[in-house]
Amino acid sequence: MPTRHFTAVAAALTLAVACASDGLLPPPEGFQHAAATRACGPADGPAVAIYLVTAPAAALEPPVPYVRINIWQSVSDVEGGSWEVGGDSAAAAYFTAPNDFEVASDGWIRVQVVGADTTVEGSMDLTFPNAGRVAGGFRAAWISAAPLCG
Repeated sequence: MPTRHFTAVAAALTLAVACASDGLLPPPEGFQHAAATRACGPADGPAVAIYLVTAPAAALEPPVPYVRINIWQSVSDVEGGSWEVGGDSAAAAYFTAPNDFEVASDGWIRVQVVGADTTVEGSMDLTFPNAGRVAGGFRAAWISAAPLCG
């Protein structure tokens, strides 16, 4: 590899690392914002719902389109975790209307950190049958909620 080309590649990589110094991937295209809240899991167990949204979310349910990721664990247990969708611990759905959605056919979710303010940070790579691939990072602001399960 010529020295000039190597130097240009090294400079580009250094710039990319500096721009992503917080360790998060950029958000998925079309879903620049995220929110998280308590949810109900299978058998009414604890869960965390992460919403990937087009505009800042102040309340739930957000305007469509949005992606909802469900991790069937309490928020205190998700930090540092990784899940495959479609298994028995996580799922994701792409909503195009309030009652019109498709379930992810493949993918994974990782939560890097849960902040002191309960902000949930991580990344995901999801594939939907019609909507296609949604991949990137998220920093989900916590929205307090007390869902009624059962």
